[in-house]
Amino acid sequence: MSLHNRKLKVITLDIGGTNRECQISNWQLNNNSEDGEKLYSYCPDGEAVEETDPDYSLDLTFFSDWTSGGISDWFVLHDGETVTFQLDHHPDIVGEHVRYNGSLVVKAPNVGGEIKTTETQEITLQCVGKPAYSRP
Repeated sequence: MSLHNRKLKVITLDIGGTNRECQISNWQLNNNSEDGEKLYSYCPDGEAVEETDPDYSLDLTFFSDWTSGGISDWFVLHDGETVTFQLDHHPDIVGEHVRYNGSLVVKAPNVGGEIKTTETQEITLQCVGKPAYSRP
């Protein structure tokens, strides 16, 4: 087998019914689920791993947009709401296009920064359960 690699170039990201990918400069879907504790008993096959709950989050870095309905404005107005999301990774590459979708809790981003720099914001959005993975 030979090395296969790909640069991150194109995504589509719908949050709450609106596409947001044009403002995004960095994203990461995190599996923060803890490993289950190992359980042992004296029977011959007496080893098991305790079940754990899924814990996923979506980290976003984006260029601020405070226009009405812009990404910054939208996150502040919907702070605390649970909305659906759909992230298409490599949507432009046949055979590599994958999709994650589910629900997440909106969080208003922090505001501010250093003078004379391009305004960006970073947020971590908690997913509700485990996002579904598919190949559309």
